[in-house]
Amino acid sequence: MVQLDPLTTAFYDVMYQYQLPFTPEGVAANLNTWRESKTPLVELLRRHPNWNERELAVVFDFSEDRKIDRNAVDESCFEMTQLAQMAGLQGSELQDFTAALEAATADHATVPDAGRLETIRQRGGIKCAEGQKASRIVNRLCLHFGLDRYETDKVTLGPDGAPVTRRVKPYHAAFARLADSLNPVRIPKTGVLSVHPCDFLEMSSKKSTWNSCHRLNGGGYRGGCQSYMGDGVSMIFFTVDNSIRENFYQAPRLTRQIFCYRDGVLLQSRLYPDNNSDTRKLYRGLVQRTIAQCEGAPDLWKTYTGADDVRPFLQTAERSLHYPDYIHGYGVVSLLKASSGNKPLMIGSRTLCTCCGQPVAHHADVKCGVCSESVVCKECGRTVSKWTAHYLDGAYFCGECISPCDCCGELKRGGELRAAVKRGGRIVRLCERCYSTETAGCASCGSREICRIIDGGRFCSRADYAAAA
Repeated sequence: MVQLDPLTTAFYDVMYQYQLPFTPEGVAANLNTWRESKTPLVELLRRHPNWNERELAVVFDFSEDRKIDRNAVDESCFEMTQLAQMAGLQGSELQDFTAALEAATADHATVPDAGRLETIRQRGGIKCAEGQKASRIVNRLCLHFGLDRYETDKVTLGPDGAPVTRRVKPYHAAFARLADSLNPVRIPKTGVLSVHPCDFLEMSSKKSTWNSCHRLNGGGYRGGCQSYMGDGVSMIFFTVDNSIRENFYQAPRLTRQIFCYRDGVLLQSRLYPDNNSDTRKLYRGLVQRTIAQCEGAPDLWKTYTGADDVRPFLQTAERSLHYPDYIHGYGVVSLLKASSGNKPLMIGSRTLCTCCGQPVAHHADVKCGVCSESVVCKECGRTVSKWTAHYLDGAYFCGECISPCDCCGELKRGGELRAAVKRGGRIVRLCERCYSTETAGCASCGSREICRIIDGGRFCSRADYAAAA
């Protein structure tokens, strides 16, 4: 197997994963442009104590708070009221239940205001104390009115596809949804502020549960990944599961967004998949502190959010192929007060063909329209046509390094195939399973043992293959 430097190996892995064409020359051109452009950013971020040289990123351990969703609380309360009606509550009894439920949840808070407790006691007929969780009060209220005893029929499909009816108590699932909506959650994550080239290629990874127009598998702006990768200001901030500690470019992204920085000017672009303002503020503060620490300056920033205020600080490089969502109402610019910040950020670069290294013309492409579809064999490193190569285990291989079994057609590496003689004298190569099956003694007569000893399969009219001499 060809030995490559880590960045080239990672770039190849991404190309293999998306089955995209590339050559060593095209990848080298992209990486050389990345090195030339990103060196100032790399040198700046290296000053941070959380810098990871192997990942080319500043890595953080932090937690995000999932706040209470008012709409989710209201929807769950409506569901609980509907359940109360199905359970037989009506008239004044239903009114009392509804009033007590509303008092317990009206604040959309984990703990209801103490001023509402008397309403809950009087209308709900239950005991409750100051500081008690709303979810616990709601559960006691529902049990008091008998919602947990209500049963109904639920029809599902059995293993044979026939409908199966069973009795269920819907209260427990409904209460679980309401309780979940009333309780905020702290979610531990790993945050990554990266300039690694493959983190730009994978900015909309197909492994994630969401994607954007910059996804390499068919995104309308997939050429924009290299555009961001090759400029001198863009960084990518993303979060992954807190259990992931390395090879971040291979991990599904929970969230991600582009940040750009130079000379005291910091741009925050759109947050994917959900442009939540609270999360954006959290990430912006984290990146601001990082940059200020690297610059050796106080963490003091002046922030601009209006489109007209932001525009003078930004400039999209000519012939860039990324989607500039920062000029469509998503951009936020912060100025480090310790610097002048009077020079606009130049965002984006020419996207270079992954085959020849020349500029690409269309934002949906990663290669030019002239180059043929070429790939690199992972085993020997030869550049071959994509259409003659074999794709196995997430990589391309040339015909000399991997071949199909001449019997079953399954792709195998060269050392996994064994030579055999096909009836008529032609030498063939078989996988281990086919070799064992096809060259065994003929099962149609009683001479199987002697047939194996004298290698009689090559003379037997009933055998298609025989072991090669």
